[in-house]
Amino acid sequence: MASQAFFYNAIFFTYALVLTSFYACRRRAWANFIFPFAVGNFLGPLVLGRLFDAVGRRVMIACTYAASGVGLFVTGYFFSQQMLSAVGLTVAWSAIFFVASAAASSAYLTVSEIFPLEMRAVSISLFYAAGTASAASPARRSSGR
Repeated sequence: MASQAFFYNAIFFTYALVLTSFYACRRRAWANFIFPFAVGNFLGPLVLGRLFDAVGRRVMIACTYAASGVGLFVTGYFFSQQMLSAVGLTVAWSAIFFVASAAASSAYLTVSEIFPLEMRAVSISLFYAAGTASAASPARRSSGR
């Protein structure tokens, strides 16, 4: 769960910088690239959610996290070789987080099931907060903020 928070924060919060620095996109175009990324995050759990019950959570969580990791590695390689356009990068990241969001959603729900019903919402929020806190920017931690 921490890895999902780390990669989500790393990509989402620096996406405009990447678009500007590497692809010379104007500020007005940023929404055109952020929207597909958000759609992929939203649709992943909706589309893949049934497979977690049909195939099994353990198998699907492992497969979806592995697939998103391989996707990030391949995308990083193509980016480093300058083989991706801004649209290509957007499509790649949207596809990766389509799968990763489904994995994270299922992982949060699976973790919460060890708690009584009354505590599930709180446990999900605590696990999410811990994952996000562990993925906080190293630059912020080192600057004392």
